[in-house]
Amino acid sequence: MQKIRNVLMHRLIALVFALQASVVWAQADVPLFRDLRYDAPIAQFGKAQGYYDCSKAVGSLARCVDNVKFLGLTFDTQILQFLDNRLRTVTIATEMKPQVYTTLIKAIMENFSLLLMQSDGKRLDMLQLGKTEGLSAQRAKVAEFEATGLERGDLTYMFLERPMTELRVYRNGVEAIVESPATAREVDIKVLEKGGESYISASFSLPRRSMAEMRQTPVPKEKF
Repeated sequence: MQKIRNVLMHRLIALVFALQASVVWAQADVPLFRDLRYDAPIAQFGKAQGYYDCSKAVGSLARCVDNVKFLGLTFDTQILQFLDNRLRTVTIATEMKPQVYTTLIKAIMENFSLLLMQSDGKRLDMLQLGKTEGLSAQRAKVAEFEATGLERGDLTYMFLERPMTELRVYRNGVEAIVESPATAREVDIKVLEKGGESYISASFSLPRRSMAEMRQTPVPKEKF
């Protein structure tokens, strides 16, 4: 894990402070992940399409398919999670390797901006950091947070599908997500060590649309 941590630390810092400044952004409407669209009915993902019920393992209504090709890599599993039998989140996961990490992060940063890093209940907000620290201090804090998170075997990078030039008007990453367009996707890349094994996953969601639907969902009326 020490070797992986050292490799990832240098690669993430270089990607965050180089790619976000030079990327060209696409404005077209896009599906949740590849050809999988938000709100698709669960009936579309049956055994005939290669999916199997993995709800018990996931802990919520879910369908899975194995050995998914993406970015020239093979991911062990693709997990589709549903709410009210409608697709809400798509996650791809596989064994952690530096090549997988680098390829995945670089591809995501072509259309997404890094907003937040989370580990062990702590959060590093890239927007707040950019408003209060110089470039060298930002690099140092990102490196320290990443190293600590990888040492714990628990680190999540949260990306939003908007250019950083537009996001800097917000006070913090949470506000940027709350104020994002309904079609802007969030991607959470998680590096996790469990039982001596390391894994990496990427989860695709539409946070604004999910929040709007939660507000519209009726709740039972009861006296407190």
